[in-house]
Amino acid sequence: MDNGKFELARWNLKDLLPAHAGPELERNLSELEQKVGAFEALRSKLDPALDVEEFYEMLEQYEDVYTRAVRLVAYAQLWFTEDTQAQEALGFLGRMDQITTDVQNRTLFFSLWWKSLEDDAAERLVKASGDYRYYLDSVRRFKPHTLSEAEEKVINTKDVNGMNAMLTLYSMITNKFSYALEVDGEKKTMTREELMAHTRHRDPNVRAAVYQELYDHVFKEHANELGQIYNYRVRDWYSENIQLRHHSSPLSVRNLSNDIPDEATDALLEVCRANVGHFQRYFQLKARWLGMEKLRRYDVYAPVVESDKRYEYAEAVDMVLQGVDSRRGENSRLAHSTAEHLAESVNAVDELSRCANERTDRGAEALREAERDGIERLCPT
Repeated sequence: MDNGKFELARWNLKDLLPAHAGPELERNLSELEQKVGAFEALRSKLDPALDVEEFYEMLEQYEDVYTRAVRLVAYAQLWFTEDTQAQEALGFLGRMDQITTDVQNRTLFFSLWWKSLEDDAAERLVKASGDYRYYLDSVRRFKPHTLSEAEEKVINTKDVNGMNAMLTLYSMITNKFSYALEVDGEKKTMTREELMAHTRHRDPNVRAAVYQELYDHVFKEHANELGQIYNYRVRDWYSENIQLRHHSSPLSVRNLSNDIPDEATDALLEVCRANVGHFQRYFQLKARWLGMEKLRRYDVYAPVVESDKRYEYAEAVDMVLQGVDSRRGENSRLAHSTAEHLAESVNAVDELSRCANERTDRGAEALREAERDGIERLCPT
């Protein structure tokens, strides 16, 4: 973007890790091991009367360890996302998952100690924690739902080869799916992203065909396998978060992770229920605008006004940036930075989709829907 114009670029992960094999990787792993070992040695120094400066240095070491670990697993996850059928990427992801889980278990003592402190002792240290304050406050929110160190370690360890592996398998299965759709008299084979773009097609028959191809054809053919994975996911989540950690409800688990009080989401839902008539009226109006007696599920995203204008992604980004640039200041810099990051990921999806239908990670959609309903495990901190 040096010339002021947005240009699509291949997804490049070298900022995270230069390569997935070789001396550079081994150096990173060796340094991580040294850092973890050094942090483990601090366990004996943990005390409610700990000096604030020493505590701050511990936080810096803790952050350094996790930054290094996250970079490794982020590289592995993004590489796997690029092609979920690549055995080399899958093997690397498995290795990094094992390594980072080991790091998590070996440093777990620190967050458990922090949660165990009395409020007065914790507040004394928090006051001197600077930018770490919000993180420290957030960790203590989970105190009522934290298990023993041994139990937390068991959960972390079993998840790597248990539920996390199940979700990886889900991605591998669903990313092999391809979809057939007839558009303007031409039958095309496409990825899920390409298919779902037609939910906004002007032809109601095409919109209906999209959902029928997705759910009544492709996903229905694999309903037993995918449904069973979904059931395992929900049961595992319920067993841990409701039965073991004693959260009051699925929504409370999500609220705690998002630092939102239950009362806030309760109020939001109540307002939505009280005003459901406004939504119903809108859909009735939209059905009339579309010339339909009743709006179908297929028509939720139907365009009310037709337009023949089409913009390439890069052109659309340039239009947005020009509008932001006119105001200058910090927003302009942030917008350009965001666009550059989007360029890498979006182009990777576009390019890989053209190369092979099974590429790009469409994700575990059924499980993502569950997440939106609050069905998600609470990652121990």
